[in-house]
Amino acid sequence: MNNSYSSRRSFWLNLNDSVFRIDQQNLRVRTEQLRTRMTVYPSLVLSQAVLEVLFLWMFWDHAPHQYLLSWLAVFYAMHAVELIEWSLHRDQLNTLQECRNWHAYFTFFSLAAGILWGVAVIAFFPADIAYQSLMICVMIGLVAGAVTINPVHPPALYAYLFGIMAPLTVRVSLENDFVHWILTVMLVVYVVVIVLAGRGLNKTFVLSLEQSFENFSLLQQLQAQKAETEEARSQLEKANLVLLSNEYKLEQMVQERTALLQQRTEENVAIKDTTILALSSLAETRDNETGNHIRRTQHYVRTLAIQLRTHPRFSDFLTDDNIDMLFKIAPLHDIGKVGIPDRILHKPGKLTEEEFEIMKTHTLLGGNAISGAENMSSVRNSPFLRAARQIAIGHHEKWDGSGYPFALRGDNIPIPARLMALADVYDAMSCKRVYKSAMSHDEVTKTIIEGKGRHFDPDVVEAFIAAIGEFKVIATKFSDDDTSLTGLRIGG
Repeated sequence: MNNSYSSRRSFWLNLNDSVFRIDQQNLRVRTEQLRTRMTVYPSLVLSQAVLEVLFLWMFWDHAPHQYLLSWLAVFYAMHAVELIEWSLHRDQLNTLQECRNWHAYFTFFSLAAGILWGVAVIAFFPADIAYQSLMICVMIGLVAGAVTINPVHPPALYAYLFGIMAPLTVRVSLENDFVHWILTVMLVVYVVVIVLAGRGLNKTFVLSLEQSFENFSLLQQLQAQKAETEEARSQLEKANLVLLSNEYKLEQMVQERTALLQQRTEENVAIKDTTILALSSLAETRDNETGNHIRRTQHYVRTLAIQLRTHPRFSDFLTDDNIDMLFKIAPLHDIGKVGIPDRILHKPGKLTEEEFEIMKTHTLLGGNAISGAENMSSVRNSPFLRAARQIAIGHHEKWDGSGYPFALRGDNIPIPARLMALADVYDAMSCKRVYKSAMSHDEVTKTIIEGKGRHFDPDVVEAFIAAIGEFKVIATKFSDDDTSLTGLRIGG
């Protein structure tokens, strides 16, 4: 990039480093954020150019023509510089310094664009209230579009936003009447909301990038393990060729290898069951009193599955093997809670909205953990791991689509998740926790029946009604002691 911009970029880097810090630790993520903005940059510039012409046309009769044309000429000159710079240097995004340069470049030109729109607000603010409203709508639309279309570079977003909204808010307030003061307050609230929305979108984007890099790292590990396995296999084949010269030794080797294979097969089955217990125990270590919740929900899920095994909607899936599988993987439904901070997991009172949003991520954390384990193994498309992932991710989805994390509706919710949803809610409501009192069995039953067709699959609720007696027996058999009422929140 040209040296003539170096001092300017250095200024902007120092100014907004706290907003968008770039160093060796986060360089990979920052590079992808900047590359994403680089990809859409020409379309952003060209769309601005079109909007500027439309703005000039709308306010042609409300401002001196020479001022409007001068404003447009300055804007188009800046766009020309932007596009030339982009076309010449768009591939220079590989080193730390190059990323910092583009960071400063995007920030500077976004602020410049915002200020030019702000100048338009001050210079061309119409006297007619209808056209004032039109101008306000245009500026709000520009800001909203910037947030929703490209929130990957927060400094550019904030610079553009405040370049527009600060002059607009000041200019509206200068009218100094009741209506305009109300508009001023509304604009301030809008700025706050739009900043929070931009931060949320950026945070989601960064988290997805980090998860992508994590998955790529796991893939590399898997490929390395595959190469080692292939090498071991090659060596084994060479050894077998040598052993062919001696029939007796070959037979002995085959017998030994057969015994070893049998042993490993048995070990693999044991490892699978042990791994599930280890993972569920991992969740228990966050709080010593959650073990009975795991055992109760296991039995609730199996009871519902047995009730539904002959139902036409469920019979294809609820075979004996799958029912046994559901019993084994049920303890994994809340494994994602190991990633939730203790301050939220053990909070005695009601969660704030922000805390609840963090709590809801335990579904995706659990699903990602199981996916990661699957990626690191040689098993592909395992029904066992797929069902475990479905339970971890989907046990807070609701039949009417109001659940999370994906707001799935009806039969789009996997069967294992539908069964776990009812089992988890039943246990959460019927057991005392530090943040709530236990409900009676009849109250819980009434609540679940009221949730038929809204929270729960109607047929699953019917199965629950048919098995109410068994639920009571399970709840009694695996009940918590009084000392266990300090456990972590179960319902999420």
